[in-house]
Amino acid sequence: MDNPFPQVRLCDERRPELPSNASLEEKIFEAIRDIRDPEHPYTLEQLSVVDPNSIVVVQGSKGSRLKGLVKIEFTPTVPHCSLASLIGLCIVARIRDENLLPPGYKLDIKVCDNTHESDEEITKQLRDKERVFAALENNKLRQVIDDCLSTCKPLHKDDDVAT
Repeated sequence: MDNPFPQVRLCDERRPELPSNASLEEKIFEAIRDIRDPEHPYTLEQLSVVDPNSIVVVQGSKGSRLKGLVKIEFTPTVPHCSLASLIGLCIVARIRDENLLPPGYKLDIKVCDNTHESDEEITKQLRDKERVFAALENNKLRQVIDDCLSTCKPLHKDDDVAT
């Protein structure tokens, strides 16, 4: 276990339904916030791996084939996290599985600069479409990803956690 005692923050359980006019950033954050960390029974939001500011949508220029770019940055819980690539794959899988990327938009997932000892290498792997596609097609790896995508029990104020 890379991080046996992670910092866990309590998140607001009362989540109103997203309005129909919610931004793409809001829709994506709502979709990825509850992904379970591969190492802990906590969500990426609870471990501060992602937050609403982790997602930025940039509109493409007029006349460009690229209509927009969705940038997602995440912060592993420790600089030597061996599962950072898996976390990135889980984010990609959730966005693809829920068909959240509008046509003509590109997804760019990266590890926040200077938050992991291999942030550039992991980001390069996550930007390699063929490598990501192959990873998502691997049955054993996909089972691990699907476990992380399954519903995670939210923390309550009375739960015993280190905050």
